[in-house]
Amino acid sequence: MNKNLTATQSDYAYFLPATSGFYSTFIGKQRYGNYVDPARIPASFASGVESLNYLEPDKGAFYYDHCLYSAGHANLDLNKVDESEDMFRNRDRSTSWVLGDSGGFQIGKGVWPADWKDPNCPKAQKKRAQVLTWMDTLMDYGMVLDIPAWVGRSPVGAKNSGVGDYDQAVAATKYNNEYFIKHRTGACK
Repeated sequence: MNKNLTATQSDYAYFLPATSGFYSTFIGKQRYGNYVDPARIPASFASGVESLNYLEPDKGAFYYDHCLYSAGHANLDLNKVDESEDMFRNRDRSTSWVLGDSGGFQIGKGVWPADWKDPNCPKAQKKRAQVLTWMDTLMDYGMVLDIPAWVGRSPVGAKNSGVGDYDQAVAATKYNNEYFIKHRTGACK
């Protein structure tokens, strides 16, 4: 049974399921081989694992055309084929809409180490450019690459981001915004 859940959403804000990389990996990798043993796929899944792809109106067990996907979970290197990203890299943009989360949480947690308060830091610049390119290429709308205000209260985050307090977080976020405004293609709003 394929139910259009998008059609049931009206007169209030859209719910955006946050799709995890783990979830999209199963859909993407199954397109290239038996990532999931066919014996484990329920018979009611008419399109196999693709039945879990709710962005596909004709193949999904249900259809919901909006979601959120985070750069923090994504492979930002668009020059390499990544089967696990196929749900987003090869989606039909006329039947789906994805909001790209910038991954600022990863900066706050210290997962993307760089001196984010220094506009000339090569590591920060590389990640900033990757996030923007990823959004412009794959997302319909995107969020700014913010540095969370709480980063100074996270010992690992403060150490790995070079940002130790609120004012530095605001200044670094401002620089990221200026970079996005200057370098975006406009393909992502």
